[in-house]
Amino acid sequence: MDEIKKDPTGFSTALEVHYDQDVDFFFHKIELADRIILNIQINGVMDTTFDIPVSSRTTINQAISGTMDIEDAGVEPRLLVGNHANFKILIVASQIGKLIALGQTPKDTILSIGSKWFGRGDEVGDDDFDKLMFVLGNVKKILS
Repeated sequence: MDEIKKDPTGFSTALEVHYDQDVDFFFHKIELADRIILNIQINGVMDTTFDIPVSSRTTINQAISGTMDIEDAGVEPRLLVGNHANFKILIVASQIGKLIALGQTPKDTILSIGSKWFGRGDEVGDDDFDKLMFVLGNVKKILS
């Protein structure tokens, strides 16, 4: 089992996992007072960066009280660096944003992630859903 490593101050959390023999992931969360920085390296690469704002105080209050469904979390990532035509990575960022918005301490987030592993944004792969669930499952681990 992969081990989550936290620094003694709780400022930084890291997790190394393997998807298969050839794909290594390094999840790293840095939590500041007003923002989360989430880095997801895939085979050492992060080529796309998003700003994921928590949409409003109402969203935060609903998330904390548990009265909001995950589908209602109004998360709209803004691409800062990367290929704007890759819709797959935009969906991944949106889903990560929803996890953060519905988490214990929702905060604006900067997400850097490797996009190439997900494939071209205009093609559908049989394993797209499995890849998304793998990433979301590990993001959940590192956020808790």
